[in-house]
Amino acid sequence: MWARVTEFMLGCWMLCSPFIFRGENRGDTPEIWDFAAGFLILTFALLSYWERTRYAHVGTLLLSIGMVFGPRLALAPHIPPAGENFMMIGLLLLMFALVPNQATHPPHAWRSRT
Repeated sequence: MWARVTEFMLGCWMLCSPFIFRGENRGDTPEIWDFAAGFLILTFALLSYWERTRYAHVGTLLLSIGMVFGPRLALAPHIPPAGENFMMIGLLLLMFALVPNQATHPPHAWRSRT
């Protein structure tokens, strides 16, 4: 579950980033995108802890694809620092969303043989 903890921390970063990049030129990106993405990241990471919604981190995977390509398509050719932050967090989330919840444990079939 270490990947979900990291996703939670990145969600907190997304909630804080409008305040960090306040003085920077944000281009045409409204701050609501950062808040919405941060809230969704936090929600998906927390839902992954519940057994019924253990695959909620797939939502993070889909969100991160949009976070990577959204600023590139909407803000091209010059992407402001806030947009670059959005894209980099999307790339990090793309990597972490591929890690399964129980990555530190052996497969379930192996555990049931003992």
